[in-house]
Amino acid sequence: MKSNNKIDSDLKWGAEATLEEGRWLGLDVIRKIRKPKKYRLSQLDNELRNSRTIIESRLLIAAKNIDVQTPYIYEVNLNEATIVMENIEGILVKDSLNSEVSEKEKIKIVERIGELVGKLHTNEIIHGDLTTSNILLHENQLIFIDFGLGKFSNAIEDQAVDILLIKKCFTSTHTNKSQEYFHAFQEGYKKTKSKAITIFKRAAKVEARGRHLKEEQVIKDFLIS
Repeated sequence: MKSNNKIDSDLKWGAEATLEEGRWLGLDVIRKIRKPKKYRLSQLDNELRNSRTIIESRLLIAAKNIDVQTPYIYEVNLNEATIVMENIEGILVKDSLNSEVSEKEKIKIVERIGELVGKLHTNEIIHGDLTTSNILLHENQLIFIDFGLGKFSNAIEDQAVDILLIKKCFTSTHTNKSQEYFHAFQEGYKKTKSKAITIFKRAAKVEARGRHLKEEQVIKDFLIS
C-alpha cells in the first residue's frame, strides 16, 4: 500500500509473500505474490500457496461486506498465487499514533479500531496479524490490510489471540501509551462484540500461559470497567 512515509513493502507484509507496485487496466495496483518455496515439495507448495491466496482473498472481501474497509481486489491468479488489489494512499496507524496528532484524536482512532475488530470477530473473521502496521488511515477511514495469516473462525481462542497481538503491539510500538491505547481499544471492541469480557479473559490466559505466569498476574490488564 502507498504511504506518506516510505516503508519496505516486503517487511510490512511479512516473509510469506512479496509486494510489487504496478498497473492493471490503467489502475495503480499492488500485486501480492506468494512465490514458490524451494524447501517444500512442489505439489505441497502449490497447494499451500493457492490455499492461502484463496483464503486471504475471501477474508478481504468478507471484511468489506460488513463495512470494514479493505483494499479492493481486482484479480486473483491461482496459477501465480497472486492477488491484484487496490494501491491505497494512506499513512500507517503506527505512524499516526507516533505523530503530533492530538492524544484525544489518537484515542478515537484506537477505539475505532476496537469497534472494527469487534465487527470482524462477530462475523468470524480473524485477522491473524493484528498490529498498527497492518491498518492504514486514509481520508479519515481505517483500512485493514494483510490478512495473509488470517482465517475464518468463531473460536474464542482465535479471537483472543488477535486481542493479544494488538496488546503486544501497543506495548512494543507505543510503549508510553500502551495501557491507555489498549483500554481504548477494549472500549471500542465491547461496542460491537458480545461476550467481549470472555474473550479478554481468554487472552489473559493465553498470555499467562506463554509467559509462564499465573493468570491473575495478567488479568488486570485485560479487564476494564
